[in-house]
Amino acid sequence: MDEFDMLYDDWMSCKIKKIERNFTAKEFVALAEIKYPKDQSKEIDEKFDFLYEKALAAHQKIAMMMYAKSKFLEIQEDFESTQNMDIPALYGMGKTELLFYFESMIIFARNTLDIVAYIYSDLFFDQRMDSFNKFVKKIKKSESSILAELKQFYNELEEDEMSALKVLCGTEKGRALRDIIIHQANVRIGYYEYKKDSEKERLFLEVKDKKLIDIDFFIFYFTQEVIDIMELTNKCCKKQLQLTRELIEWER
Repeated sequence: MDEFDMLYDDWMSCKIKKIERNFTAKEFVALAEIKYPKDQSKEIDEKFDFLYEKALAAHQKIAMMMYAKSKFLEIQEDFESTQNMDIPALYGMGKTELLFYFESMIIFARNTLDIVAYIYSDLFFDQRMDSFNKFVKKIKKSESSILAELKQFYNELEEDEMSALKVLCGTEKGRALRDIIIHQANVRIGYYEYKKDSEKERLFLEVKDKKLIDIDFFIFYFTQEVIDIMELTNKCCKKQLQLTRELIEWER
């Protein structure tokens, strides 16, 4: 069985709804094969093997991110079924379980991007970076026309205060949500009325200096944006690698 053949249906669905497209990190292997064709030399084979292992690690991190999201939604549904949603009481193990899976989702998402930074920095720049933040900065400094679409995509995500890229990588002026989890405190979540004069309350994410964010909405777009980041970066990477290959062939 191929190591990338994982049953994503279980990890990308829950009792409430199925929200993700299929994505397999084996796509990274296909990109690595363009740059490092097998059986060319020992050095090339070693570089390919390195990227293969990183792709497999990214695939497993994606799976953990999806599993954490799915478990969060499952536990949220179970918890709320025991509550009077006019005045839900968020405390004890109910709150702990929700925080555990929500924070795990954030951390594994960042782990995923940092691992794929190794892959992208090699494929794009013949370098090895251990931070997706560093890779994004490198892209944004590039003057290559091939990277213009990707640069614009990253810029647009950074303009959105709660985009997955901003939540995971932050800015020079402040910490990312992931860094707050790791270095400072727990994520703040709580139940509030979701519209004026509502008799029911919903779960919200509380972020300093920002409006309350509906957890269901955040969960919906967050993991999908992580996938979007990799899909568009892959598309741009493939375009650059194919052009480079064509130039090499032409020079021959």
